[in-house]
Amino acid sequence: MRGVLFAISGGFFLTLQSVANARISSSIGTWQAATLTQLTGFVVALMIMLLVRDRTYIHMRRVEPLYLSGGAFAAFILFSNMTAVHELGVTLTISLFLIAQLALALVIDWRGWFGMLRRDLNRTQLLGVVMMIVGILVLKG
Repeated sequence: MRGVLFAISGGFFLTLQSVANARISSSIGTWQAATLTQLTGFVVALMIMLLVRDRTYIHMRRVEPLYLSGGAFAAFILFSNMTAVHELGVTLTISLFLIAQLALALVIDWRGWFGMLRRDLNRTQLLGVVMMIVGILVLKG
């Protein structure tokens, strides 16, 4: 249940972040907004890490370089998200982002990439993605 609550709150925060970033980027520019957002996120994450005080941060040097690319991906995610919100609106942007995430997640699970446990892909999952795509077409009207 805890995981479900975190997933739902993450979805809410992603939507709120998308709207806020799009508004900021209208005033100062997209890459400037992405930089500001990344900096703000870094400061908040650093404060939380220092408040938790579990000292596991000393293991950060052990992280494989490939996985450090996640932070770099965030810059492109922010830029893509802000640009899409301006072009498509919040609803369509978030819908397309979710389908793209789900499709890649299915491939990662199916292929066992990045050390993830390999899982079989089934027709029901593919049907779910197709239904989501149809849902977006209905939303788009």
